[in-house]
Amino acid sequence: MSKDDKDRPPEMNVASEHMAGRPRKLDKSVQSAIGARLRAYYDGVAREAIPDRFVELLKQLEKKDKGEDKAG
Repeated sequence: MSKDDKDRPPEMNVASEHMAGRPRKLDKSVQSAIGARLRAYYDGVAREAIPDRFVELLKQLEKKDKGEDKAG
């Protein structure tokens, strides 16, 4: 157990002695809440516009791939 683990309450220690070797399981409601928050966050990120620089790089890669297909 690290020094940081000793400063945390037992329920916050990932590697507590009584759980050693056993995977920790989350309650279904906790899993659902985590999933909902992750979806809400990443759905927003996925809707963001792609920066112009990335679009330009993708176009360059596509041109390169098409050029190699014709030559090969």
